[in-house]
Amino acid sequence: MKGVAFSRRRFLQVGAILAAGFPAARTRAEETESGGGTLRIAHLCDPQFGFADADPDRTRYKKDLACFEREMAKVNELKPDIALIAGDMTHISGDVTLDWPRLLKGFTMPVAVTPGNHDLGNTVTEENLNRYLGVFGYDYKRFEVKGWRLLVGNSQLWYKSDNPVIQKRKAEYDQWVKDELAAASSLNGRVILATHIPPFDNGIGEKDSYNNYPQATRRARMEAYLAAGVRFYLSGHLHRMSMRGWRDLTILNGEATSVNFDERPHGFRMFEIAPDLTYSWSFIPV
Repeated sequence: MKGVAFSRRRFLQVGAILAAGFPAARTRAEETESGGGTLRIAHLCDPQFGFADADPDRTRYKKDLACFEREMAKVNELKPDIALIAGDMTHISGDVTLDWPRLLKGFTMPVAVTPGNHDLGNTVTEENLNRYLGVFGYDYKRFEVKGWRLLVGNSQLWYKSDNPVIQKRKAEYDQWVKDELAAASSLNGRVILATHIPPFDNGIGEKDSYNNYPQATRRARMEAYLAAGVRFYLSGHLHRMSMRGWRDLTILNGEATSVNFDERPHGFRMFEIAPDLTYSWSFIPV
């Protein structure tokens, strides 16, 4: 099956139809390549090894792992500037220590990872976050790639927790986001955000659900993104392909290698932005 590219014009057409106590985050920018040229990001969503697996032999886990290994080989073959994995690394949080230390070493380009709700919990726990940091080293981070700034965040911290340690972590994260957006305003719009959960599913005014930011702060965060010149938002979580937009911000969710609720085939997206800011988002089956 051939990949399908979506231009910005095509996106707008489709959009009209679809109408604490933890180690400090590593905020040092990682530069993969300086200068201009077309930016190429492999956008991978929800590997989620062991999706709803009730088999003691871990049949589902093994199947999802094998699919992701094929995906990783394809990504290496295509040689993007950076690979982004948009969260939910395993279905059960404790499983992240099984294969991910090995898999991360298998990529031949830098890898950015956003934590998901299956990694940290719908309400983040200290145990889950410490385990995640032990494998991936950070839960939010800045990357500099070909003149673009990629801000990889932890959307799970925006959901209520009564744990004072998690509350402190959230305050630190909110300040980091504020500082990064302020600094990014000098980049003339060359800013991309990535988290596991997207800002909204169907529309910015929708009610709180499993698939969106908390409504109480959603619009204010989106306004801050636009003020900083953010143009693109890459996320996961939905287990279906989705293209949405709000004003000048384009929000993209790709296919998973575990389960796709829209019955799309397994695969990932190659997100490419040319120097003139035109872009494509092509599906790569695996």
